[in-house]
Amino acid sequence: MTTSTAFTIACAQTDPVIGDLDANREMTVAAIHEAADGGAKLVVLPECATGGWAFTGMDESLAAAESVVDGPTIAAWKAAARERDIWVCGGFGELADDTVYNSAVLISPDGVESVYRKVHLWNTENNAFTPGNLGFPVVDTPLGRIGMIICYDAWFPESMRSCALQGADLVLAPSDWVPNPGQQDMPSLANMMTIAGAHSNQVYVAAASRVGVERGQRFIGESVIAGHDGWLLAGPAPAHEAIIFAEIDPIGSRQERRDNIFNRPLGDRRPEAYAQG
Repeated sequence: MTTSTAFTIACAQTDPVIGDLDANREMTVAAIHEAADGGAKLVVLPECATGGWAFTGMDESLAAAESVVDGPTIAAWKAAARERDIWVCGGFGELADDTVYNSAVLISPDGVESVYRKVHLWNTENNAFTPGNLGFPVVDTPLGRIGMIICYDAWFPESMRSCALQGADLVLAPSDWVPNPGQQDMPSLANMMTIAGAHSNQVYVAAASRVGVERGQRFIGESVIAGHDGWLLAGPAPAHEAIIFAEIDPIGSRQERRDNIFNRPLGDRRPEAYAQG
């Protein structure tokens, strides 16, 4: 008898206060517990969920950064993951060797499994963070092979493709999506990039975006969970604090993805024909 490998994943939209690490920590831990109450086995939190995003410079982002080794927020997420037997992915300002990265961490009930540092910095992030230096790590887990990106990374096809070429089944995307100038009467560009990335790489994508306004910058929410065919399984979420849920099967869908007779954007690749650089 085949045992289902499906599980419920959640994306939690929060509204962090810049620089208020204690309040933001409580907010994220409450969201983890609410997601667990809803049956989630894995919950994704937004980008920079611990300290806020709109920093004026490196000194300010440094003051809100934490170590992945002994930072209090990471410790709180580890405790919640262990208590609820749940996996947690969240964005935070990472302090490492006196350098600050816009990072995401993947935590299991046993502790930290992976850290990703945002490769593509957007706009004023270049003044507050150092570009990531870990590439796009993918880790093997009981839930499937999992990679991470952060927000603006989704605008670069190489981001999700790098995860997919390493065998990722699921890409987690903590995000702080903002309105795009010239938006037409159609899905947000952020949603479209997520859908396209899921479809063109045959991976599930769970993107959790924050809400609220920070130093004049509005954040749209609209978190989504996309299936490996690109179609939305949950979301877009409304523009307020909320949690969305979907059932996914990253391990059980591998054969279906590989043998898709309609589109096989991974299996039909021809790298020898592509421009390099």
